[in-house]
Amino acid sequence: MNFGDAIKKKREEMGLTQHDLAQKLFVSRQTICRWENGTRCPDLIMAKKISLVLGISLDDLIPDHELPDYTPSKEPMIDLSCVKMMLTGIFLLVLGTFLITADECNMGFAAFCFLAGIIVFIVGLFIPQDRSKAIIDDTLPQRTCPKCGKNHDFDYPQCPHCGYEYSE
Repeated sequence: MNFGDAIKKKREEMGLTQHDLAQKLFVSRQTICRWENGTRCPDLIMAKKISLVLGISLDDLIPDHELPDYTPSKEPMIDLSCVKMMLTGIFLLVLGTFLITADECNMGFAAFCFLAGIIVFIVGLFIPQDRSKAIIDDTLPQRTCPKCGKNHDFDYPQCPHCGYEYSE
């Protein structure tokens, strides 16, 4: 039995829906679905929480044969240009606020800094600079197993569902 099957079996034995389990773990129902169908795996802390909520040991939850060689992507998961733009907006906002409260100040310039800060922050918040990708991209390349037909992360050396070994 693999990790996803163990979660699903124990969840169903307890009479919980995916939504119920998601609420207990403070994650989305889609996350539970991804764990159960094997397209994602939780981190160690979340696996411990799952074992506590379901009343199952980590050893029973994660079998030895299912530990893949996983190397995370080196690319950042967040578009840093948006963060830079938001920080610039915050700086202008703080500068404008400081200049407005200063006694001998050009109020026109202070108001300009304040309003420019608000606009730059909002633009950085809602409009990613690189429109070809989302602000946060946590998707991993997927492959379909020729034996069982299920999808899973591309970097598994064998299918986590049926054990089919890929010849690379």
